[in-house]
Amino acid sequence: MEEFERWASSPLWDDEPTQNRYVHPLSIDPHRAKEEGWRLAVGNPPDETYELGCYICAKSPQSHLGPFRHAIDFLVPDGTPVLAAADGKVVEVQEHSTKWGPTSEYRDCLNYLTIAHTNGEFSQYCHIAPQSVAQNSIAIGSAVKKGQQVATVGKTGWTDRDHLHFVVFRGAKNESPFSFKSLKIKFGG
Repeated sequence: MEEFERWASSPLWDDEPTQNRYVHPLSIDPHRAKEEGWRLAVGNPPDETYELGCYICAKSPQSHLGPFRHAIDFLVPDGTPVLAAADGKVVEVQEHSTKWGPTSEYRDCLNYLTIAHTNGEFSQYCHIAPQSVAQNSIAIGSAVKKGQQVATVGKTGWTDRDHLHFVVFRGAKNESPFSFKSLKIKFGG
């Protein structure tokens, strides 16, 4: 955590955009997305809450820093289907944890899925329900198509509310201890 905080405000983490265009990584009725999003945003500071399409999203000043600067927290209820935001191949899956909580001690209890895309970008979907990747017949090495269900939202890891933490990143060799950086996501297509 010290290294993360030390490098959090480095200019290494600029506004480099994605090369790909990505679709929103969720399947939920737009009206319900707004209604549930505003319900889940209760207590979140207004300057850390924003709309993205039909979704209500939150900034996380403790974790959306440095190499995670461009992560997006989509405030949606547990059980919401998670979709592949672009075609790719699954390269990482962690889906065995059932633990979650509002402090950093839960950081290593996070369930997530990472998809590699052909241009060297990766999309990552965090706070997914236990075993929800396997329940969709997906595993490391699976090819997935844009819009295909790959998991389900579920509270795991360091969190205080239902949401999908979504980030697109690429490898980045630099003087920091982090070998990746998040990219400013271009949506559409």
